[in-house]
Amino acid sequence: MGTSTARVLAGAVVCAVVAVTLTACDDSEPRLDSLGLSQTPADLAQLEGGPWVADDISDPDVSLVPGSSVELRFEADSLSANAGCNTLFGRASIDGDELVAPTLASTRKACDDDLMQQDAWLSSFLGSRPTMEVLDQDLWLSQGDDTVVHLVQQQ
Repeated sequence: MGTSTARVLAGAVVCAVVAVTLTACDDSEPRLDSLGLSQTPADLAQLEGGPWVADDISDPDVSLVPGSSVELRFEADSLSANAGCNTLFGRASIDGDELVAPTLASTRKACDDDLMQQDAWLSSFLGSRPTMEVLDQDLWLSQGDDTVVHLVQQQ
């Protein structure tokens, strides 16, 4: 191998290492979708079973009320959700990679203001057509770059 060929190969290796390093340092993608490993469920029936419980919510304007949790349950054409007070429920579907739940009804329990605001946030979030991604037993719902809800299915 000549000197110029060795330099070209060395340059290519350096460029590849830099590209991989920059990609690995990019934390704007919290999930593995950039690697093509996540998928959108074809329909809600694929998410049936035990409840999906949020173990992380990233939103600059929201933090969970201490002692509460967010739980979602899916059926073939509907969902129910609870954020610590009232239960939201209604028709739902998947359109492309988005969860579509335009109008959710709610039970009407009176709760602390913090829990009522958390219910309102969850209703608004679910009605905003969040993007859905599934990898193994993990479900991510996201809206824009600011809000990501990570859920794990309980058995």
